[in-house]
Amino acid sequence: MIYDPSVHDVPRTRSEYRGVSAAGGGRALPIGFRITEPGDDQRESLACLMLAAYRDTVDDEGEDLDDAREAIDHYLASMVRQHSFVAVADADEPVAFSFVVVVDETCYVDPVVVAPAHQGRGLGRAIVAHSLRSLADAEVEIVGATITDGNVPSERLFTALGFRRVGPWPPTD
Repeated sequence: MIYDPSVHDVPRTRSEYRGVSAAGGGRALPIGFRITEPGDDQRESLACLMLAAYRDTVDDEGEDLDDAREAIDHYLASMVRQHSFVAVADADEPVAFSFVVVVDETCYVDPVVVAPAHQGRGLGRAIVAHSLRSLADAEVEIVGATITDGNVPSERLFTALGFRRVGPWPPTD
């Protein structure tokens, strides 16, 4: 089903999920891909990747390339680089990424992006597992994720990794 934001007048909501870093397990990248650290020189390709991955999904808010660049600039400035990773194909073109940010002293895997042409092949799970293993190696135990309600692929990915929904995001205390 293609998400059409013009026919949805209900505001989007997000949920917080929590899990443990050890849930990353030993998931390997599919053949033909390798992991790199995110670099400022990847700004444009990461923005294009994010825009393509969100288009026609529940996360599509009608952003344009400038909006995606702004989002990537924010992530490049605020992510925890030693736990954030980019998967590249043979041509060194980014095809997926898993960034880690810190909110209120908790590490969150956010965002996770996979190129539409590579979805459904285990790449998202492998790149998130890489971030989770890195966090476990750094002795970070509890990890969060925020997921737009209705983003079924992300909900399935994180629940398969042992994450559980703990409530709305942001919390409504």
